[in-house]
Amino acid sequence: MASTGKAALCIVHGLLCGLLVSLCQPALLHAGAWCMQPGALYVKLSYNQFFTVDTFDQHGDKQRNPNGSHFHDYNVTLYAEYGLAQNLTVFSSLPYKRLRSHYRFYEDDDKKRSSSRYNGLGDFEFGLKYCFLERPFVLSLQGLVKTAWFYDGHEEVPPGNNQNDYELKLLAGKSLWPFPGYCGLELGYRWRTNDPSDEYRYLVEFGLNLTKKLSCRIKLDGIKSVKNARRAVPPEPANSAYVNYETGQVVKIEQESSTGTLNTNPSLGIEYDLAKLELTLGYQATRSWSIECTYTGYPYGENIAAGDQYTIAAVYYFSK
Repeated sequence: MASTGKAALCIVHGLLCGLLVSLCQPALLHAGAWCMQPGALYVKLSYNQFFTVDTFDQHGDKQRNPNGSHFHDYNVTLYAEYGLAQNLTVFSSLPYKRLRSHYRFYEDDDKKRSSSRYNGLGDFEFGLKYCFLERPFVLSLQGLVKTAWFYDGHEEVPPGNNQNDYELKLLAGKSLWPFPGYCGLELGYRWRTNDPSDEYRYLVEFGLNLTKKLSCRIKLDGIKSVKNARRAVPPEPANSAYVNYETGQVVKIEQESSTGTLNTNPSLGIEYDLAKLELTLGYQATRSWSIECTYTGYPYGENIAAGDQYTIAAVYYFSK
């Protein structure tokens, strides 16, 4: 009798575990702190549209760009994760960008416009994630490197700051079972080479399975500047001279040198704060394939562009 009860308990336990996996699979398998199983592969191909006509000033107030100047970032980004070993995951991402910058200004009382563009690859990111605690919640340590291998500093519209970043993050996650959802927290520090300021990085996430096929999540992804940017050195004046043939004298002219071309990508910054609020709805078509639609708004920032981003993505997942 006791053995029969024990067997029944094991069956119930197995069914509950299977139900947990089936309900939480889309939300939990690829959430921040959780690592992939060995040999498992997660690939996400997303199309993103970012548009801005506003800028957060140094006080955090949103200001309209002068004369209707605006900026578009259309990009296709490939993101992948692979389970190298138990509790060890490698990941990377690479975007192909189509950037359009439209700057409007007045010259001699005439309204003029200047348009710049860029088509090509952006910053390449890759890193490792190691999970060192699984109960009572998940804790992982993640290292990331961002490189500017695929473009130089002379593009009409720069896709990045043309420098390398190095980041270390602590990731925490917790399943809310029997409620079919999870929550996550990420805290990190990003070291930025050359001119840009280092950054404190933080992320708060909540995911929920609405049905077996439908899931949603909300993320607040934030950047806080360390305020240690390398300020630009004022340019040396440019000197020139010409001969006044009426007097026979040499006339010297001292002019200020140009400080460089206009920063045609307002979504880049040297020293800024920014918060992104991401709302995602996902549909799992099959065990391996799903679709996600995302809206990202910018509720707060300083010294950076304010805008809206829309994303549609196809997700593939494989495991042994």
